[in-house]
Amino acid sequence: MDQLFDIAHTTNENALALQAHHAAWHTFWVMGSLAEARQHIASGLSFYRREAHGEQAFQYGGHDPSVCGRASEALIATAMGYPAHGAKQMEEALRAAHELDHMPTRIQALWCAAELYQILREPRKVEEFTNVVLPLLADHGSAVGLSNATMLRGWAQVLRGQAEEGISRMREGLAAWRATGSKFQATYRLARAADAHLFAGETDVGLQLIDEAIHQSGDNWLLPDVHRVRGELLLLSGQNNDVEECFGRALKAAQAQRARLLELRAAMSMARLWRSQGKPQQARELLAPVYGWFTEGFDTLDLKEAKALLDELHA
Repeated sequence: MDQLFDIAHTTNENALALQAHHAAWHTFWVMGSLAEARQHIASGLSFYRREAHGEQAFQYGGHDPSVCGRASEALIATAMGYPAHGAKQMEEALRAAHELDHMPTRIQALWCAAELYQILREPRKVEEFTNVVLPLLADHGSAVGLSNATMLRGWAQVLRGQAEEGISRMREGLAAWRATGSKFQATYRLARAADAHLFAGETDVGLQLIDEAIHQSGDNWLLPDVHRVRGELLLLSGQNNDVEECFGRALKAAQAQRARLLELRAAMSMARLWRSQGKPQQARELLAPVYGWFTEGFDTLDLKEAKALLDELHA
């Protein structure tokens, strides 16, 4: 990555600088360095001009860097606690992808939109976007993209009460993804599959998947949710000894990444656990400042649940 920046600086080419930042934001994102990833997105997009750089969709990575930057910003900013900003950026990414009329870029924007609403736990929205993107992927996409969208669809079906069909689709997508050999964002994809099994009440398979996610080397994106989901799976299965430790790890990982939305989820899990142990004041003191940090996104499920839980803890 440093070599890319050296070449860009040596040649003084904005096109190469844009691609150097394009490579950097993905690298820092997967590492869990979310603020650094956003800095590279902002720097990269500052160079982008459609008339000069639109052709890069055909030259580097198979997609438009501007659409990629906006979609990536949407996902990262949402995890960092700015869901309204994230939704706006995703709208911009989808609009730009439509205007560019480049099928691989449009497909990327659509599946990133599905991923955004998976992170926001809105299964109907996930289904809407996967309904559009799955046929496109079948005709024009990669095996990795098709398997990823299949898993997203399965997750949405589970959360909408179609557990048997959703788990079957999740397994289909997971098997297809494994067959590709892809390791990109493996932690996130395994954690998402484990989350579906958690909602379906299948704790044994969920724990196998989440333990696999924990051991993905160098892929720290969504690591806070990995620890939180592991704690929830252990709690559901009656293995209570390590639950608090898992939630504690989730909190520390989220704080290290400045991932406020994931910190809020971890704080809610810990607060519910402490409430069940007869420690409502401790639960309230943990959750209240995390919730109080937010300035937007109060219509999202996580913030609604946090507000309801705080009201219960104050009662």
